[in-house]
Amino acid sequence: MTFYQLAIRYLIRKKGKSILLFFVLLFVSSMILSAAIILRAFGDSEQTIQAKTGSKVIVEITDQDHRITKEELRQISSLDDVAFVNRSAHASVLPDGFVPITNSLSDNEDNQKAAVISYDQLEKDSAFSEGQYHLTKGEYIGPDSGAVVNALLADANGLAVGDAIGFITEDGTGVTTKIVGLFRSGNEQKQTSQTDSVHRIENQIFIDNATYAKLFGSHGYDKAAVYTRHPQKLASLRIRLESMLQDKAAVTASDLLYKQLKAPLDQAARVIIVVSLLLCMWMRSRRKEAAIYISMGRSKGGIFLQALIEAFAVLILAAAGACALGSFLAKALQTLFISNARHCFGNGFASQ
Repeated sequence: MTFYQLAIRYLIRKKGKSILLFFVLLFVSSMILSAAIILRAFGDSEQTIQAKTGSKVIVEITDQDHRITKEELRQISSLDDVAFVNRSAHASVLPDGFVPITNSLSDNEDNQKAAVISYDQLEKDSAFSEGQYHLTKGEYIGPDSGAVVNALLADANGLAVGDAIGFITEDGTGVTTKIVGLFRSGNEQKQTSQTDSVHRIENQIFIDNATYAKLFGSHGYDKAAVYTRHPQKLASLRIRLESMLQDKAAVTASDLLYKQLKAPLDQAARVIIVVSLLLCMWMRSRRKEAAIYISMGRSKGGIFLQALIEAFAVLILAAAGACALGSFLAKALQTLFISNARHCFGNGFASQ
């Protein structure tokens, strides 16, 4: 009797084992297929996940008198692993052509000022990306000019998107820029009446770094989000930045989202290991039978081929069932994952 005939007879004779192996392989195959379809939606590669998750190192000053300079940021930007640096600064200004909102009766200078906060890309690394603030009209600041102001401040001063708004520094430097967007927080009414105007949400004005530079020159920056091309090297980038900036800034890594999205890739490898162990256990249970076959003169090659066909036959049946079951599961999971990813990254995440 040939080895493939023996394999078929064994599967029929050991119905319990065969059915158990079938369902285990069906489950494993379905999960692998589902993961493959989901990862395809993410761009078919780990590199795409790396590019989309925005893994970064946050650099934030520890002393207002020692800010991050343009030269230091230029050196950081020139590092091989750095894809983009989102600079941020915060300062107080005197209003030019508008009146800050305040409920405080204080006569101090802070109750007559507004706060300007600059970003290269406001939609990242700010209260907007964290969901605390949201645009109600217009758009985020551009690379060269523009301001996003609180909708309540705009209403109180008769301002709208497209109007000009001006600021004056303590040394008399003045700058005017265009309002490109309005925002709301939802917590404006929760502030105490004793809060000075410079600290109120309504008087926070987001501007681009070019406008900030016109106001404060080489004043430096409070914070920078350093995005990396290679999240797996994030730890080494953090160490390098710590060495560059010494005690001047606190350096922290942020790649939780990358690890969460990378998990299916790691799980797929683990599933393959589980399948291998399962097949090893299948073979170990056949040791006595194999010894009997050898004593009867059967070749080791024939015994191995018999076991291989047994496993392959069950795997084929399981894979066929997984094609239907896995596709069904993947559609539901893909919809859920893509929805969450778009919420984090925007609609362009799965555009590939």
